[in-house]
Amino acid sequence: MRPACLVHWCFAAAALTFADGAFALDKQGSGAHGGSVAGAETGFDLTGALSAGVALYNPSYAARPDNTGLTLARYALHADLDLVGRRLSIPFDVNVFTDRERGGVASLAPTELDVITGVTSTWSLGDRAAFEGSARVEHDRPVDRGGVAQTYADVRARVLGESSLAPVGLADHDLSGWLTIGWFAYNPKTTGTYFARPDNTGRALFRYAAHGSVEVVPDLVTLAVDATFFSDAQTGSPLRPSELDVTPELILSRGTTEVHLAYERDMPLDRGGLSQQFVYVLVQRAFDLIDDAEPIAPLRRSTAASP
Repeated sequence: MRPACLVHWCFAAAALTFADGAFALDKQGSGAHGGSVAGAETGFDLTGALSAGVALYNPSYAARPDNTGLTLARYALHADLDLVGRRLSIPFDVNVFTDRERGGVASLAPTELDVITGVTSTWSLGDRAAFEGSARVEHDRPVDRGGVAQTYADVRARVLGESSLAPVGLADHDLSGWLTIGWFAYNPKTTGTYFARPDNTGRALFRYAAHGSVEVVPDLVTLAVDATFFSDAQTGSPLRPSELDVTPELILSRGTTEVHLAYERDMPLDRGGLSQQFVYVLVQRAFDLIDDAEPIAPLRRSTAASP
């Protein structure tokens, strides 16, 4: 690790240690409520997570929507405002990226801001599964200069599930995951287009996503992987994936706090072109601002940057 990166990581870790919360990331890849199957179906609550992270290795992952710079720090906030339990919720995500190439203290200052909000509704499908429908609006923009901004609105359907490994003799270990399909209902053809590939070509039309995790050491060590595909409305095969984003990660958890070590790679599938990749560490802490008497479920959320 470069000395500068080590200093930046120590700065981020210190901020987490001495603050009640922290900065955060999760570009809504996990959807509402951290991807948890169980949850209250009535009542009012405000829950979420704060995180902060730093890139340990980054040869190509950009720090702005126009693919300039190299990401160093990642901060974000995810919150779910439950109006009628999980049956009617308003998710809210703020994600911030900084640019390593700015150097010094400036490399910790924001260069990109992504804001996402919408409405979700989650319904139980039994003890081990749930269905989530949602609609969201996202706006991504540079904050330290002018440049490309992206705005879209989409609708999604997601099925969540979990299972015990007891049938194979691992009663204390659990599997969990979800499958998502989404449609970019609004994605302008000219200004503000949300692109279909990492090199900022095409126009995203569909999103296909999957997440899976397995507890290796119960309540302590989890392995997870996320895969997100996008398709291009401007091709002759708009259902065919044009981009794949993959994020495997190791998660260490203790109570409501988790440490993630992850690798993300975003790549085109239907042609050659720019791929982006980096390795990062982040710390994530869950919160419950309304009903503190109730235990907060482990986060089990994706930290993938792709939405």
